Amino acid sequence: MKKITALSTVFSLFLLLTSCNMGNKGAEDLDASEFKVESALQLYQISVPKYMKRALDLNQDASLQFQNIFKETYLAIIEEDKSDFVDVFKELGEYDDAQSIAGNYRNVQVDYFTEGMNMISRTEPKKVTINGLNAEQVEFTANVPEVDYDIFYLLTFVEGREHVYMIMEWTLAEYADKYKGTFYQMVDTFTEI
Repeated sequence: MKKITALSTVFSLFLLLTSCNMGNKGAEDLDASEFKVESALQLYQISVPKYMKRALDLNQDASLQFQNIFKETYLAIIEEDKSDFVDVFKELGEYDDAQSIAGNYRNVQVDYFTEGMNMISRTEPKKVTINGLNAEQVEFTANVPEVDYDIFYLLTFVEGREHVYMIMEWTLAEYADKYKGTFYQMVDTFTEI
């Protein structure tokens, strides 16, 4: 009896491990029913995979945070008053009138966010429209001090009516191909309320 239980346990572990490894090979393919709509501050909403749970400690400035520690997927959104942002950076002489507000916000936040990181790769910023809102996106992979793994980030900067938003999504670099599509699905649902 013990021998059968031991064999059963070993076989179960084998199935679990091989199914986990097989699941990491291809891109995740979620349909709309596998997302839930979440909102914050009565300002915005975004659809998040049902497997992600609310978090509180990813970023102290974030008004919305979700994670799945087993899948290594994370989401955090920061918002700032648009006119305050423009006024402060114009006063500092750091605002570029040739760029959009989203572009200026991207410049400031990416410079601050990546300070101290070892950049491995980075895409050129891409201008997009998300539900009628001007936005810019950038992907990069970096090595973060005191973290043993390279991290893949998708950052999206959205200009709203009265706010600017930074939507940060990240995972381990080795999972980028698997979750990148899901990250874009999430950000494409962002809308102001």
